[in-house]
Amino acid sequence: MLTGLVRLSACSTINICMNKLSASIIAVSLVTGVFFINLIAGELDFRVDTTRDSLYSLSNQSRDILNQLDDEVNIVHFYIQNDPRYTPTLELLREYRRSSPHINVQLYDINSSPSAADRYNVRFHGTTVIEKGGRRVEVYGSDEVSVSNGIYQLLHDSEKKIYFTGGHGEYDIFSRVSEDHLELEGEEDRPIFIHQKQGMLKLKETLELMSFEVDQLFLQREGRVPADADLLVIASPMEPFLPLEIEAIREYMDNGGNLLITLRPFIDGGLSGILEEFGVIPQNNMVIDFGNHFWNDAMAPAVGSYEEHVITQDLALTFFPGIQELRIAETLPDGIRPLVLFSSTGQSVTVNSAEEIEQLRSARISPDSFGMMAVVEASRNGTENRVAAIGSGSFASNEYLNHLGNQRLITNTINWLLDEEVMLDLEPVNYELPVINLTNRQLRNTFLLSSVLIPGLFTIVGIAVWYRRRRE
Repeated sequence: MLTGLVRLSACSTINICMNKLSASIIAVSLVTGVFFINLIAGELDFRVDTTRDSLYSLSNQSRDILNQLDDEVNIVHFYIQNDPRYTPTLELLREYRRSSPHINVQLYDINSSPSAADRYNVRFHGTTVIEKGGRRVEVYGSDEVSVSNGIYQLLHDSEKKIYFTGGHGEYDIFSRVSEDHLELEGEEDRPIFIHQKQGMLKLKETLELMSFEVDQLFLQREGRVPADADLLVIASPMEPFLPLEIEAIREYMDNGGNLLITLRPFIDGGLSGILEEFGVIPQNNMVIDFGNHFWNDAMAPAVGSYEEHVITQDLALTFFPGIQELRIAETLPDGIRPLVLFSSTGQSVTVNSAEEIEQLRSARISPDSFGMMAVVEASRNGTENRVAAIGSGSFASNEYLNHLGNQRLITNTINWLLDEEVMLDLEPVNYELPVINLTNRQLRNTFLLSSVLIPGLFTIVGIAVWYRRRRE
């Protein structure tokens, strides 16, 4: 018996020792494995973006541009070492290098590498030089859109020019901008830029990021549209154009020009004659949409349904603070092909003056749907024209450009007018505080769901439970 107990005790001791040895081997193996995995990972340029909106990954549009590369592109960026503001930019450029074998990235501290700055003729930190095949583009933005559009510009030789008219109370593309600082706890102060609301400087900057050249044109001084104009934009004039200016616009269109006109309520700026030649008739009124509008403002119709067109492809909700009605002429000249891209809902009315707005409550008006944007493709006298007319220009102003789908609508429209559909998805990304913008219908449904239905459901369940327990 004693011998058996001794043998059993020895076996138990051996098993315990073996278990400890196995555990030690497993622990050492795990530590060794983790060490070598980290060692290998440190040599690999690989990462996974787990953010909800893929904030640290290139967009599909940028990847599409990189996929078009068949030759080496050299990206040279000048920054200030140890300046935390440049950390996102440096990581972004490394992501370009990871995403394409044709991308070569060089990073220089402008203070410690003056010879490199002289070689590339760079004087300011934050400058990015992009080179391909002897061609060069300088980019001053530090975001993905600036870099991607710089690469896109090198891929396409043509650089198109857009003129915005001035002198008639149009939205100013050189509107004021002031600098402030956003102070956040635990972060460095970040510079922010505040644009004058009634202007179009944001749109000008957007178009320049998209590789378009933008300038202002005073027709009353020049007397003609410059020969290098690929697109003429008339942004909601308040004063009428002179007959001499109208003739200059007609001459430009007769030579194959393209035209974008945005209007204001009750005003056509003397442009109705030109628009009617292309089958579009402004009504000089104002559309008030009680069916779908921005927040609680019926004078800012919201649009979520569009005619099928390259401009409206994947277009989100848009809205138009103050817009007039546009109609298509019943009889169209040969070669004129107009299309109304979107209209107000069937619960809309129009007023012909600001005074009529106050009388709407007592007026008996039959609601209807009214066209608000039209595009025209024209073939006249051996020339081709593209024309777009929108009953409002305020949606593309500094105040509203970055709301909902407004920016995409105006950039898509300009790209279509310039026959640059390939760039329709290439628009700047705006990083702003998250804001939920709702139409009146969405506000009503949200109120009913959150303040009536859900509390009502819990109330009914509570009463049912109380009644059942009382019976028991």
